[in-house]
Amino acid sequence: MARSYGSAATLLALKEVTYGLKPAGNWEKFAFVSSDLSAEQNLISSDLLGQGREPRAPFRDVINDEGNLVIPVEGRDFGRWLQLLLGNPVSAGVAATGDITFTVNPSAGHTITINGIVWTFVASGATGTQTNIGGSLAATLTQLATDLNASVNASITPATYSNGGGTKLNIVHDAVGGGGNSFTLASGNANGVASGATLSGGGYTHTFISGAASLPSFAAEIGHANVPAYFVHTGCMLNSMAMNFQRSGSANATLNIIAQGETRFASTQGGTPTSRVYKPFSQFNGSIKRNGTALANITGAQFTYSNGMQAVPTIRNDALIEGVDPTTISVNGSIDVRFADTTLVDDAINNTAIELELAYKLAGLDGNNFSLTWTFHEVYLPRPRIPVSGPGGVQASFNWQGVFDDSLTKSVTVVLKNDITTYP
Repeated sequence: MARSYGSAATLLALKEVTYGLKPAGNWEKFAFVSSDLSAEQNLISSDLLGQGREPRAPFRDVINDEGNLVIPVEGRDFGRWLQLLLGNPVSAGVAATGDITFTVNPSAGHTITINGIVWTFVASGATGTQTNIGGSLAATLTQLATDLNASVNASITPATYSNGGGTKLNIVHDAVGGGGNSFTLASGNANGVASGATLSGGGYTHTFISGAASLPSFAAEIGHANVPAYFVHTGCMLNSMAMNFQRSGSANATLNIIAQGETRFASTQGGTPTSRVYKPFSQFNGSIKRNGTALANITGAQFTYSNGMQAVPTIRNDALIEGVDPTTISVNGSIDVRFADTTLVDDAINNTAIELELAYKLAGLDGNNFSLTWTFHEVYLPRPRIPVSGPGGVQASFNWQGVFDDSLTKSVTVVLKNDITTYP
C-alpha cells in the first residue's frame, strides 16, 4: 500500500462561478508550505436513558471545513491570493526603461551599444550609426537622442530616446510589459555608464485596495496521488492573510480559509492544471518605511489583514454552512525596534497617525521587475514598555492598528509588480 507524503502532495485552486459549486475546466497549480485545511465532523455522545449501562451510538455534529494554508510570498502566484483576499486589482502595463550617464562630453571614437548596435561619436560628418559631438554634453545628448529617434534600424526603433537633464541618455521601450527587459545597453568607454546590461522595469502593476463590497469564492484541492485521494473544498473564502518580516529566511504568508464543504475523489478534479514560473521573495529582500522614509533598527515586523469572515450556520439536511460573509475589516501588526531614537515613541505618545509601508523587492535589476508593497495608510501606535533586561540591546515592541483613511477612502493598498498581464 502506497503511503502519502507531504513531498508528493499537490495544491490546486480555481475561482468559483457559483458559490459552493466545484468549477469546471483546468485549475491552477500552486506551491505551498503546509496546510491544515480540512473538514471535520465531531460526534455528540448519546444522552439516551432507559437502555442500560452500555454506551449507545453517538450523534454526528455539523461539518466545519476551515484551516490555515501557508504559502510562499513570490512574484507571480501571489497575485491570485491577493485577489481572493482583496478583490479584483487594477492592472496596468509598464514600459521598460534605462539610461546611459556621462560625466563629460564624449570624445571622437567613443561608442555606446544600443540593443546590439554600436553607435559612435564623431567630430563631424556623422552618417548611419554615428552622432556629431556638440559644443557641450547637453548638446551632444540632444543630438544623440534626435539621431536615435530618426534611425530606421530595426534594433533601434523599438525604443524612444531623450536627453535626461543634460547628463544622460534616457531610453524608454515603446511596448509595455516584460519584452523590453531584454533590450540591451552597453558603453564602450568609462565615460558612459549604463544603468544595467538591459532595460528594466517593464511589466505590469496590479493594485489592490481594501474594502471591496464582495469577494470571490474559490475551490481548493489537496491531492495525495500516492493513495490516491483528492480532497476538494468548495465554497472557500479567504478570511485573513498574515505575513512576517525578519532578517533572514524564506518569506511566507499564512492564509486562513473558511470553506463550505469537502468531498473526497479518487482522481484529481483539476483537469490539466496550469502553473506560473516560481519567483520567490526572500526575507532579506524586505524593507519597512514610515511616511515614505526607511525605518532603521527594525528587528522584526508582522501584520494580519482580516476580512472578518463569518460563517452563516443555517438548518440544512447536509450539515453544511449556508455561506460565508465578510464583516468589518481589521488590520493589526507589530514592529520590534532596537531602541536608538524616539521617532516611533513620539508618534505613540502624541497619538500621531503614520503611514507604514512593508515591501519586498528582488535584488538588482530584477527588483525593478518584481516587487510587492503593502501600504497601511493610517496607523496608530500604542505607547510601549521599554524594558532593560540585561547588558544587551534595549528593544521596544509596538502593537499597531491600521484604520480607514478618510481622505484616501481606504485603509490598505497593495501593489504587486511582475510580468503577468492580468488575473482574470
